[in-house]
Amino acid sequence: MRARTFPFLPSSRLSLPARALALTSVASLLVFAGCANDGDTQVMAPVVLGMLDTAGPTYDDGQVQMYQVQKSVELPMRQPTGDERPKGQSDPYARPPFNLASDTRITVRFTLTNLDETQHSLELLVDPWNEFVRYVPGLTTDSEDEAEPNFSGIDRFYILPPKGRIEGILTPDDMVELATDLGTAMKLQKTPPAADSAFGGPVLYNRAFNVQNRSSEPDPVLAPYIPKVVAGLVGFDLGLRTYEPAKIAVEIVVDVQDVNGERVVKPGDSDKSIGRPGGTLTPPAAARQ
Repeated sequence: MRARTFPFLPSSRLSLPARALALTSVASLLVFAGCANDGDTQVMAPVVLGMLDTAGPTYDDGQVQMYQVQKSVELPMRQPTGDERPKGQSDPYARPPFNLASDTRITVRFTLTNLDETQHSLELLVDPWNEFVRYVPGLTTDSEDEAEPNFSGIDRFYILPPKGRIEGILTPDDMVELATDLGTAMKLQKTPPAADSAFGGPVLYNRAFNVQNRSSEPDPVLAPYIPKVVAGLVGFDLGLRTYEPAKIAVEIVVDVQDVNGERVVKPGDSDKSIGRPGGTLTPPAAARQ
């Protein structure tokens, strides 16, 4: 269906003969510090998400086990006042978005840490929210009950050496692309391709969120689904995934620059943030052959 490389598995396919999806709680650690404000840029409190090697798998089909932790990260995007609420229509959204991707510049700096004496392969996951929905990738299964995770909004693979660390950055361009891909997914949900076509089910969702896809160089297949107006991010789900028990952690620091000085809640302000949306968007299952 799509190219996906797991450096630590002989195959990217996960067998699911009995649809045995075991969901168990996985320990996660959160550390918060105070916010700082530097002009029009806010440096949010650091967030630390950890995985313990004693945690049970979130997926287990008897052959392959998957371990995953996740934490919600809310961005300080301001709710509109009554007279600020946009009116009219803006496809694919239910109404024109108040917070646009062009209103802010978001930068995420991260540090991955391996607390074990052995090497681990992992995925760093970021699943976006806008003011309408949260993206929940889910799993894809086929007629033979084989399954694999759909791509997260940002889905990057790393190999951490024993007691090692890797530092990286998600740039403002990466975060605008993330917002654009979520808008594309909303358009796909609103006007989906035929379920039994080559582009049915989760295919185009995974194509949109593929790391090689950039809306600035539109894919001719995806181009009709890219929204002209892009709702900005109001938060995201941060995650780690491995295919073996591991003691690992990620720390992130998020900078939010208020480009127009009108969309970000400043520390001490009485304005309320948009917060976590109630709706979710998950790609549809692949059609049975």
